[in-house]
Amino acid sequence: MLIFASLSFSEIFSEGTTYLNWEARSYSYPPDDLYKILQNKTQPTFPCDARKFKWRSDTRPTSVHKLRPGDIDVIAAMGDSLTSANLARERTVLGLPIQDRGVSFTGGGEGTWHNITTLPNIIKLFNPKLNGYALGRGDFASYGAQLNVAISAAYDDDLFTQVKLFMKKMYQNPQIDYKNDWKLLSIMIGDNDVCSSHCYDKKRHSALAHKLHLQRALDYLYDNVPRLFVNVLSILDPTISARIPTTNVCEMFRRVFCNCLYQYSDFNEGVVQVASLVQEYQNAEEELVNSGRYNGREDFTVELQPFFQVLNAPKKIGDPEKPKLLELIASELPIWTPECFHLNQRGHAVASVQLWNNMLEPVGFKAKRIEDVLVHEYRCPTEKNPYFFTKKNTKHFLTKGYQ
Repeated sequence: MLIFASLSFSEIFSEGTTYLNWEARSYSYPPDDLYKILQNKTQPTFPCDARKFKWRSDTRPTSVHKLRPGDIDVIAAMGDSLTSANLARERTVLGLPIQDRGVSFTGGGEGTWHNITTLPNIIKLFNPKLNGYALGRGDFASYGAQLNVAISAAYDDDLFTQVKLFMKKMYQNPQIDYKNDWKLLSIMIGDNDVCSSHCYDKKRHSALAHKLHLQRALDYLYDNVPRLFVNVLSILDPTISARIPTTNVCEMFRRVFCNCLYQYSDFNEGVVQVASLVQEYQNAEEELVNSGRYNGREDFTVELQPFFQVLNAPKKIGDPEKPKLLELIASELPIWTPECFHLNQRGHAVASVQLWNNMLEPVGFKAKRIEDVLVHEYRCPTEKNPYFFTKKNTKHFLTKGYQ
């Protein structure tokens, strides 16, 4: 239920400072509790059996609506610190500045799907020659970042800069055929606007402004980038960190990263208001994606992947959380970083599977409720439905039974 008892800021700060001092004194590597941060190794064989269907088309498709996973030649990601994977493999908050891009669920390609599950590592199973994924740690300008151009602490109005950087990096990479390679780009941005700025400037950080910034970026991509499949990911509801059991250290950092929660006389009201704004942002994303604005090219599509909506808060103070969500949180090892605001590597692995599954689900039937989510199961392409789902091939699927 949305009911909280908050300590005073001085009490939280004092306890948090004590904790940080203890962390600094006790830090050693490798830590004994690293298993809490990293995913368990998955089964040795990928669930989608290569012998049952072609993973890559015999010749490059000309239509984005006939795109198999193995047809993706280039992968990229845009966003904020959730996409740059800040703190993902750090056991203490002292590692907060570390951008662990290689394990980012949308843009990282370090290791393999077996021990570091990410969307690029899944795609690499279908096309081992995939380009664009990040390796190692570093900021967006580092060599290892490649096409994970997310900017830590980015706002909506930083997205267009990332678009230009994405295009520049592709032009400069001799391994990328800009005209002919099929590109998969995932975008998720807006949490910093919701958490840190909307309460101070409601117009500049409104759902409409979010939509217009996203529209500007997509318009430019539509006009300039050939053969592009764009995932727009619903933003993550940051109030989840306030709705699950956490430490006082988490509350201290929440006051920094999501101070809009504390701009109301009652903290519960702050949670409801921020969560409501998140859903306005999500609705704005859906309106833009489904507007038909990007339907004029056969080699371009923008599709909404809404799986993060499973974390959306109840709409009223006192409304209960969904039982399955509480059960999942209680049964799983933590998917959050030590300050409860970012995903740890285990969390990135979970998110990557959900994104992959969303891409293989028909438009209008994508899992966005906790009851519909396959937590540890992979959806697979089939003979009848070998392509990533788009609005267009979904219509064919619903009328004919195949894509």
